[in-house]
Amino acid sequence: MEIKRINKIVKTDIKEDLKNVFPEVFEDNKVNFEKLKSLLSGEIIEKEDDRFYFNWAGKNNLYKLIQSPAYGTLKPDKEKSVDFDNTENIVIVGENLETLKLLLKPYFGKVKMIYIDPPYNTGKDFIYHDNFKEPLKDYLEKTGQIDSEGKKLTTNTEASGRYHSDWLNFMYPRLFLARSLLKDDGVIFISIDDNEVHHLRMIMDEIFGEENFVGQIINKSNPRGSQEPYGISTEHEYIVCYVKNKEGIFSIQGRERDENDKEFSFITSEGKKARFLGLRKRGGDWKRSDRPNMFYPFYVNPETEELSVTPKPGYTVKVFPLRPSGEESRWTWSKEKAQTRIDELVVKKVKRGDKIVFDIYRIDFLEYDSGKRKREKLKSVWEDKFLNYQYARQYFKELFGSSEIFDFPKPPELVKKLLISLNSQDELILDFFAGSGTTGHAVWDLNKEDGGNRKFILVQLDEEVQDEEIKKEFPTVADICIERLRRVSEKYKKEGGNLFQNNQDFGFKVFKLDKSNFNLKDEFQFDPSEDREELKKKYLEWLGMWVDQPLVFDWKEIDVIYEVMLKEGLNLNSKIEKIKIKDDEFYYVKDEVQDLDFYISLKDKFTPDTIEEIRTTKYKGKMFVFLDKALTDSDKINLSAFVRLKVI
Repeated sequence: MEIKRINKIVKTDIKEDLKNVFPEVFEDNKVNFEKLKSLLSGEIIEKEDDRFYFNWAGKNNLYKLIQSPAYGTLKPDKEKSVDFDNTENIVIVGENLETLKLLLKPYFGKVKMIYIDPPYNTGKDFIYHDNFKEPLKDYLEKTGQIDSEGKKLTTNTEASGRYHSDWLNFMYPRLFLARSLLKDDGVIFISIDDNEVHHLRMIMDEIFGEENFVGQIINKSNPRGSQEPYGISTEHEYIVCYVKNKEGIFSIQGRERDENDKEFSFITSEGKKARFLGLRKRGGDWKRSDRPNMFYPFYVNPETEELSVTPKPGYTVKVFPLRPSGEESRWTWSKEKAQTRIDELVVKKVKRGDKIVFDIYRIDFLEYDSGKRKREKLKSVWEDKFLNYQYARQYFKELFGSSEIFDFPKPPELVKKLLISLNSQDELILDFFAGSGTTGHAVWDLNKEDGGNRKFILVQLDEEVQDEEIKKEFPTVADICIERLRRVSEKYKKEGGNLFQNNQDFGFKVFKLDKSNFNLKDEFQFDPSEDREELKKKYLEWLGMWVDQPLVFDWKEIDVIYEVMLKEGLNLNSKIEKIKIKDDEFYYVKDEVQDLDFYISLKDKFTPDTIEEIRTTKYKGKMFVFLDKALTDSDKINLSAFVRLKVI
């Protein structure tokens, strides 16, 4: 009899993805590369010299790191949360690579937009090193959020021999995992500056594919300019944008234009708002030779200023698409389209040099026939004052009474502008470099404005605050993030109005990345260079008298339930209900989004009546989780015939 056990670790298995696509290249569960090469005949690059590639110190180890198991778990912290039992927003305190691995199964392909503001690698940023080997020692250090010297973070100065490599090794695996969390029409925005923007673009081209690059926004984030003693005073940063799949549904549609948009100042005879756009092609591909069939004349009646695509009596002026220099250009509409939509074209007199000539414009309406308004694409240059650091500091002044709480905060308006461009009001937003919580603030603020139902997941390492005075009240950056969200939530709730008629969610669940509740003595992978016996000895000493127990000595029931949820792929907003089956207590856990559920009880023994009740049609095919020691062999045989039985 083989009883399934709950997965105690989370592992990213690239091999399984390949097996789903090409099962025929596997033999004894290993890849036969000769078969794979023959299957991809003509698509294989035989030599590195045959292609352009980007390499750096440590890159070869990154896929080992990506596929190394996640041993931790996320434990709920109800005291720090706001409206824990009802909210669907999530704040996770802890290291983000381990967290992304834990989120991968329940949130695979579920995230609409990722926004991150990662370390810029200025020489002052905190960049921590991920251990590729993942031995017991590293696990204990990681879940304690410390390194072997008692500190998790170190600055990455230019004096480092691997200055750029360290940053790339830090970013690459996180971006790799982030892509898997995005929906097929998902989009990622990354704030960055000149220190690493060129390298970021290269690793994003590798992970997302250069065909999925959308654009690079220049944001005037510091109008005063950087205080460099020499060179050029920098006023800007970048926002780099990629989509998961540019060939699929395109996410970025731009904001809906306001009815008071000054560009649409012309009112038609039917009372519609519109603007005039030149019909002659501007920008790229403007030459007659680019689209010869779009070079043709319009015929204008100089008395009435009416126009036609075909010659008519009185229509004596021919208008060709000519540039001011006289070069032959082309129209943006074909002759056939112009003929069928002639009512949307107008003639205007324009001055070119000393001459008055006619030009053709089309009427562009604010609203489509369906009543939907036109949308304005995101521009590549942003100069709005409310998108800079100085403007962002006013929020801290308002919420905390001081603008010095957090260095270089992003304003919520910046993230809101990105969110608005998606034209979606009910999506999941992720930020795994959450900082002061700007993304959460922005999601709430936009929901408040348009009645949306966007949800967020924020991940922030509990890195130590450097300012000694601020540290007295807020020891870590994660503390600042949580307190900011709490104060924004209170502010919005006080403002009230009609907000809560829409049941808007201004709460958040807090989780802490921590050591697993499971006894993992048999789960670890050891590097041959490590002293396995010494590491194991320390771990067994830490387990103490619980060395032969399935759970560690300080486990809590609710923590174990959440860990099972994560490991089985249920999301963190799954409903948990305490129930009774006969005289024994169980928890029923339901993920309504994915339609997944299970029953769990961590009792040491059960009555025969309970076992018999579970064997009825009411629970047929349902998943049940027990402690292994709580069931007799007979119980296991009887239950496994009726339900999906798993044990810890």
